[in-house]
Order: sequence, then structure tokens, then C-alpha cells
Amino acid sequence: MLHADALTVGYDGVAILPPFRFTIGAGELWAIIGPNGAGKSTFVRTALGLARPIAGAIERRPGLRLAYVPQQSALDTIFPISVIDFVLMGLQGSGNVTLTRRSAHLGAARRALEEAGAAAFARRQLRDLSGGQRQRVLMARALATDADLICLDEPTNALDAASEQEILTLIDRLRSRRGAAVVMVTHLVEDGLERADRALLLDRDHGVALAAPSAAMRAAPEFQHIYGRFVARHGHSG
Repeated sequence: MLHADALTVGYDGVAILPPFRFTIGAGELWAIIGPNGAGKSTFVRTALGLARPIAGAIERRPGLRLAYVPQQSALDTIFPISVIDFVLMGLQGSGNVTLTRRSAHLGAARRALEEAGAAAFARRQLRDLSGGQRQRVLMARALATDADLICLDEPTNALDAASEQEILTLIDRLRSRRGAAVVMVTHLVEDGLERADRALLLDRDHGVALAAPSAAMRAAPEFQHIYGRFVARHGHSG
């Protein structure tokens, strides 16, 4: 779906990470891990085509449909909009600004809300929902586009344990039922590596940009340098 060789990302013409390569295949789950400020958001913006690479290029499968799910905390919860209208807004495109086929799009929006377990919120105001409920609505908005590849920015951030598990289960369902590839920025390093097929470790402070199978990532010297003590404590406490 996506392939890059010797890709360099950054902003204002300045690279923030060394060149790296990756190939994202259909149905794969990628965990994007690294410390705060490591360059994860810059990578996602570049992968989505919202930022230009400093060097190299990303090849996208022809007709590839991309969707982005931001953190629910990034939503403007003051803005008055119903859940169903918020999901419908995600179906607007350059050639469909006014949703001329509203009935068809309404059906897609409702099916997506149902799949995300958020159908009961359809007529409620987005601002009145809890964090976990808003995250489900964000997932529904991406689902409604029938995307082939979905980028998630820390989808479990600021959620309680129950909501966190529900979102992670929904992500698993995306892959198994839809065959969509998922790229997930996550601060849950151990959980991310357990669930993902492949991982991308980024750390601009130490010049690290490493893509590897998740099962092999823990043994990488770069991973051990950044997370070794944390993983050791985690394993000891378990």
C-alpha cells in the first residue's frame, strides 16, 4: 500500500530523522513508537501526504484511500455539531463538498457508527460525549470513508482502561473484517508490540529511525537503548 526507500522527514527543509525505508502491506498493523517529540507526528503527516519529504519519496498504491484519526482530545468540543453530522463531514471531498448524494452517505455514516459501537450517539452533540465515546465517533468517521489505510494518533490516550480495551478491539476488527492496514502512533509500547505486525521506532534526539518486525524490535540495540530499563522493569513486575 505504501512504500518508501531512503525517506527523510522533517520540516522547514531540515531533516529531523535519518533516512529509513518501510513497506506497509494490506491488513498489517504498524505500531509507531518513540519518546515525546521523536518525530512520530511528522512521519504520519508525511505518510498522509500532508507534508513533503525532505528527501526520498513515498509510493502509494494507485487509488489508495487514506483516513486519519486524531486524538479525541484534539477535537473542538465547543463547536455545536451532532455526531451524525460530524461523521458525514468526513465524507466530504473536493468533488462532494455539499454531499449531493446525502441519502447514500447517510447510510454509510450510520453503518460506520454501528460498527464502531456508537450508533446510540448519532443524534447527540459531539461536545456532550465522554472521551471514549468521542474516540469511537472518530473511528466511525474513518470507517465511513471505507479507507484502505487508517492512521491513528494515540487512539487510547487519556482513556480509562475499559474504553482503551474497546478501542483496541475495534482496531483489531478493522483489520480482520475489512482488511484495512492500520498505522498506530502509541505510547503503549509493550501492548503495541504485542498487537502489531511491524513497528517503526523513531527518536530524533538519538538519530533513530528503525522499521522492523514487532517480534524482533525488542532485541534491537536502538530499542534497548531507549526502552531497555522500562522493559526490564515491566518484565520483572509481571
